[in-house]
Amino acid sequence: MKLTRRQTMKRASEFAMVRAESSSAAGRFLVLSAAPLPREAASDAGTAESRFGIITTRKLGHAVTRNLLRRRVREILRAHGEPLSTGRYVVIIPRIHAATASYEQLERDFIKQMKRLLRGESKVC
Repeated sequence: MKLTRRQTMKRASEFAMVRAESSSAAGRFLVLSAAPLPREAASDAGTAESRFGIITTRKLGHAVTRNLLRRRVREILRAHGEPLSTGRYVVIIPRIHAATASYEQLERDFIKQMKRLLRGESKVC
């Protein structure tokens, strides 16, 4: 799965909508939130492609650290994001411990939280 421009979230209103209407799954390194696409967005695009957003705050470290985490999360999405690719807004927020985690640890945490979201065992964070 390759992330295209149509699949990335940029607007603050989209992020706010996901925060208000989403279910979340929190792990040691990542927090995943997912909300269904509104009917208007799905019909305007013609397809129900999911849209992904990554939030990295300054708590994680300097710009180099934040950019590294964003690159790792995008690569994990490319490798394992297919089950989330139909009709959802998905926001991924790395936690502070993610800055010191290896790629493999982030990948395992992502897969675990994605399965929880898809099963419906989500927690409100």
